[in-house]
Amino acid sequence: MKKRYIILSVLLMILVIISGIFIYQKKQKIITIGIYSDSSWDVPNDNEYKFIDYVVKKFEKENPNVKVKYESGINKNDYLEWLSQKIVDNKAPDVFIVPSEQFGFLSSLGTMRNLNYFMDLSGLNTDDYYPTNLKAGMSAGKQYALPLESNPMMMCVNTDLLKKEHITIPKSGWTLNDFYRICRQVTKDTNHDGVVDQFGYADYSWKDAAQAYNAKLFNSQGTASYFNSDKVRQALTMMEKLYNLQKDYKVTADDFDKGKVAFLPMTLAQYRTYESYPYRVSRYSSFSWTCIRMPGATPDINSTYVNTSMVAMSSQSTHPLLSWKLVKFLSNNGDVQQKLFTYSQGASVLKSVMKSKDITENLQKENNADNALTEEKFASIMAKSQKYPEFKNYNNVMQTADYLINNALENGNVEVQLSNIQNQIQEELANS
Repeated sequence: MKKRYIILSVLLMILVIISGIFIYQKKQKIITIGIYSDSSWDVPNDNEYKFIDYVVKKFEKENPNVKVKYESGINKNDYLEWLSQKIVDNKAPDVFIVPSEQFGFLSSLGTMRNLNYFMDLSGLNTDDYYPTNLKAGMSAGKQYALPLESNPMMMCVNTDLLKKEHITIPKSGWTLNDFYRICRQVTKDTNHDGVVDQFGYADYSWKDAAQAYNAKLFNSQGTASYFNSDKVRQALTMMEKLYNLQKDYKVTADDFDKGKVAFLPMTLAQYRTYESYPYRVSRYSSFSWTCIRMPGATPDINSTYVNTSMVAMSSQSTHPLLSWKLVKFLSNNGDVQQKLFTYSQGASVLKSVMKSKDITENLQKENNADNALTEEKFASIMAKSQKYPEFKNYNNVMQTADYLINNALENGNVEVQLSNIQNQIQEELANS
């Protein structure tokens, strides 16, 4: 009798557990997502919430007992403050977008859950991604965010200007010496009035030159700087040569707009925005242009920096499996990534999407057919790319470095000042 009672009690307990699970599964669950309204890349965005509304509708349809909610009206400039306050109040959204420049800061606070377990559990294929995009969400060998959207830097070329000067349009694999040679060749007084009115470059910075030499500026923890290294010196020596070609003139992107400049570094988001109607009407409509990979000191160097916006799961989330499902849905679903390309200005982080016929046709429609950014060009750019460094105080330290090095370039004493610059940067790192 006692044995039968025990068996009945166990069966009853199992029945209660199964019923509880069934009720839990049927009960509507709410997942929150943190997102900002404007572009990740500081370019005009007319679509605002079209992408996230598409994602919410599609995700809820595939998961009938889940409701996804988000707070609207948050600008990117206010987003970090909004998210930080939510975290402090223990009300962080289950899933949130991570701007490229804020990953180091947010990961240092322990706000994002390690995704490696979930990636293994779901069998996520990391080969689906461009390696640089995937690495953007890694810290200390752990994946804390999956890539959402990619925005590589490219070199835009005024092809009409080069053809006029009988210069062959550079191809991917060109070098920094090629860049300097062409800049020197095209910088001239074209109307012989004694004033230089045609230039080699605009907005190419010492940071681009450092990247071209694969010069390491900091260690991964942000505790040591290397501004006095041989590679940084080489980069700044080349930058001085470029600077001296047009140091008496303030050459800007506006001069490129007017067709007076051969080269202008530009992000993919800027390229897509200003080669599409109506922005093309006011920019770059008077000459032909295209974009290629950034030059490196040698062809094998990863000379292109890539910004990557990411999506992460909050360490405060009480629905980790559902939150992971939404993270993966945003990052790894082909339809979602295709829609992101349509509604935004960057690129998909999935190789398969960027190779698809629809994307290729989309790029050709956006741009002049002869100068369209093809899948082959994009693949070449991504193949020689790397992510921006990430540590908590990176943005502030780089502002200081930018100010000091640009001052030294203007004064013509980079070599003399570099040791002092290194000391100042190292002191700031120590105090941050």
